[in-house]
Amino acid sequence: MTKEEATAKSESRWYEGKFPQEIVEFQLYEDKLCMPLQLYQEAVEKVLGRPVYTHEYKTPERLIAEYEAIKSADGCQLQQGHEMA
Repeated sequence: MTKEEATAKSESRWYEGKFPQEIVEFQLYEDKLCMPLQLYQEAVEKVLGRPVYTHEYKTPERLIAEYEAIKSADGCQLQQGHEMA
């Protein structure tokens, strides 16, 4: 995704009305931020169930591995968004 595409995606406010897991499912795998950092941080913290510090975004592969472990261990609840509401 180019910088311009990421800006357009952010300006569309695609994240509004989404469950935290839906936000993480998209943004965690995207190298350009497509939403306000504060809202992304809140979503990641809810999904991972812990505080996430800004330096952790420098190594997204660790966050991805953690998210995928949670998703595989409890995939049904994450997909349905029960714990995200």
